[in-house]
Amino acid sequence: MIRTAVMPMETPQVFVDSTGRRKRVLAIFGFLVAVFATLYIAVVGTSVVQAADAGLATKATVSTSATTSASASANSTSK
Repeated sequence: MIRTAVMPMETPQVFVDSTGRRKRVLAIFGFLVAVFATLYIAVVGTSVVQAADAGLATKATVSTSATTSASASANSTSK
């Protein structure tokens, strides 16, 4: 009872946008963000698909002579 005497039951709204302009601006901004995100996902998806089809231009080879000479030189310098 004391509270209702001090504070009214309905508090007046501080900011009311009766024109709907803020809602339209946010809707347009959200739409543009969604279009940009869709385009970005499409570009990334296309590049992933093309990269999978491209394959490697050069194949990696392991040279045993380079490995053997590197380990032999490492052993001779550490002694």
